[in-house]
Amino acid sequence: MRNPYTSSEKRAVFRCIFYSLVTLIIVGIASALKWEEARHFTEEWFLWRDPVAAGMICGLVLSLLGVYILLNRIVFVSLAISQGASFGIFFAFLIGAWTGVNLENSAIPLFIGLLMAIATAVFFARYRRKSRYPDESLIALIYIATSGLIILIGDRISQGRHNIDNLLFGDAVAVTAEDLGLIAAVAVPVLAFHLIYRRQFLYGSADSDFMKIRGMKSRAWMIFLYFTLTAAITASLKVVGALPVFALMVLPPFISLKKGRGLGDAFLVSILIGTLLPALGYFFSFLFSFPTGASLIFVALLYSLASLLEPRMKIAA
Repeated sequence: MRNPYTSSEKRAVFRCIFYSLVTLIIVGIASALKWEEARHFTEEWFLWRDPVAAGMICGLVLSLLGVYILLNRIVFVSLAISQGASFGIFFAFLIGAWTGVNLENSAIPLFIGLLMAIATAVFFARYRRKSRYPDESLIALIYIATSGLIILIGDRISQGRHNIDNLLFGDAVAVTAEDLGLIAAVAVPVLAFHLIYRRQFLYGSADSDFMKIRGMKSRAWMIFLYFTLTAAITASLKVVGALPVFALMVLPPFISLKKGRGLGDAFLVSILIGTLLPALGYFFSFLFSFPTGASLIFVALLYSLASLLEPRMKIAA
């Protein structure tokens, strides 16, 4: 009787089992080193429930989108979009300071950040490959311009700095049930959109020539990709912070694509690792009193090291 599962599907399952075992080893070693703190983490789970759930949703969406980013070889565009959102948040607080409006605990800065992130994505999508300069030059231009403006604006803002830090760098304690609802409200349509139109996104990223033959506009689907990317990045900033957002979009897809035998394999492993990383980041943060974002990146590096030991499985179809 013919096996209904292909070798690619079998390999994807084995890779997921491998990284699940890696997760158990990481948790086991950390718990053994800090047994009392691990016990307190379990007992005080209600304090971490919403932040961990929100972080895992962010990791799921970002690691999914990250595969497309690596396939299109535009890794740093996510960093440029994130920086554009950061500039929008700083700009909103600057306007608030000039007009005497207190924007602390307001949704306006995040909304302005989203608009600026969209503007950044549109700028890149519009001028990508139309200019005589490479894509990296456009990304560098966006990043340098927004970084310089953030420094200038930040020097003139005195109030709301703590709120700005929460929006840009994340704060595990500050994540509330409302934030969890916001992340879910962004994640569900983004995931649904990518599920329904997965073929268009895949062909647009991996085989744009095939789309042209079929009469499909790959550029339009790339613009849709940028918009979903923008929404996911902006919503994730408050939960995990700017640098962890970038890490979640790069490291899980990098690990999954490095030894993947197919895109299905790569997506599955990337989503698994990306979903686990925020939870383990919060766990390490609690155990060792490290910043949450730094803990997340540290765990991601452990997965990267573990990927070097990933066995090369030859499975017959």
